[in-house]
Amino acid sequence: MWGIFIAIFITLWLLQFFMTKKQLKHYHQTIKEMSNRFSGYLGVGVDKKRLGVGTVLIVVTNSEGIIVDCRMMSGVTVFARFKKCKRFKGLDILDINILDYEAKYQSSLKMAIEKIYQQMKETVPML
Repeated sequence: MWGIFIAIFITLWLLQFFMTKKQLKHYHQTIKEMSNRFSGYLGVGVDKKRLGVGTVLIVVTNSEGIIVDCRMMSGVTVFARFKKCKRFKGLDILDINILDYEAKYQSSLKMAIEKIYQQMKETVPML
């Protein structure tokens, strides 16, 4: 009796391990695909919740700070995948008011924009 429960537990644990590995591969592939631009900046924002739906937002801007590509992954399972996010495309990161968007986007969007700001500061030549 206990042997069956242990076998099921081990099988489910291994399945979770392999599905997590597959999701991580998808994440790295998406980052690599989106970072293959001649110029611009890439920012990743993560809103990880202990219980509930988490969100990962990848934002790519051109050198002027206009969002040219955006992908979002939202979910609670290893089956979540990145989807194109047209909501932010074409917006200037300097003009975005984070509070104008739903709560599920606010934290990850803020983090992604902050990372882009850091990159912009690093590339501005010192006078």
